[in-house]
Amino acid sequence: MKEKLKKLLAGLLGSGIMVLLLFGVFAVVALIGGNVMRLFGFRYDSVGQLLLYFLLGEVLGLPLDLLSTALPKALYHMGKVNRRQGNFLYIPMDALFTMAAFWLADRFMDSVSTTGLSLCILGLGTALATLPIRKDD
Repeated sequence: MKEKLKKLLAGLLGSGIMVLLLFGVFAVVALIGGNVMRLFGFRYDSVGQLLLYFLLGEVLGLPLDLLSTALPKALYHMGKVNRRQGNFLYIPMDALFTMAAFWLADRFMDSVSTTGLSLCILGLGTALATLPIRKDD
């Protein structure tokens, strides 16, 4: 019984540390993204509202992000497009889907205000940073 309790507590402690690390990385990315977007007209009331905005935008954009990643990869693996064409298909899809998700998050939150230019910078920046089809695929 004591051994099972130790394993359970170790698992909970490890999971808690992973969640804290994940949230820390998310917070750093959100702060950097928010400050870059601020240069292009994005406004927020507090850091907590900024983190909530990015969390809501990511949650809303997750299904669209999965689609924009899977479609070019599927076409590439089926032989319909080459690697470069697949990545060129991914960039506008991901940028537009990211812009739509964060625009929708902006509509839900009164404490943040975004501009079209800041959404374009965010969408293009994330799309260019995360190309789905690597050379080793």
